[in-house]
Amino acid sequence: MAYTEPVTRWEIYWVDLEPRVGSEQGGERRPAIIISNDGFNAHFDVVTIVPLTKREGKKRRVYEFEVLLPFSVVSGGYESIVMPHQIRTISKLRLLERIGTLTDEGLRTELENRLLEHLGIEFEAEEL
Repeated sequence: MAYTEPVTRWEIYWVDLEPRVGSEQGGERRPAIIISNDGFNAHFDVVTIVPLTKREGKKRRVYEFEVLLPFSVVSGGYESIVMPHQIRTISKLRLLERIGTLTDEGLRTELENRLLEHLGIEFEAEEL
């Protein structure tokens, strides 16, 4: 059943990412963070997300372009890895259930920085 309430940036949802193709993140129930801005989210039927994967039980490392979320952020009591390289825009019909919100400003900033790096966007400091 699709989630039908308003959606805001930094909320975490269970999403349905099937069908997937190739190395895309998939799964009928995978956590993801909404990263599109609230103005966009209020007016369109799609949102931009980054999927998460749980770290528990995996032999993979956390890469420098990923962000590690502590146990308390996502339900289930496990650490999660945010994968900015898997950014995608999905229909709101793929949103299944709201899990929570990423409230930690440091983690938000870290995720924003990894997204900018992945997209090759750089900012130069303004001279005063």
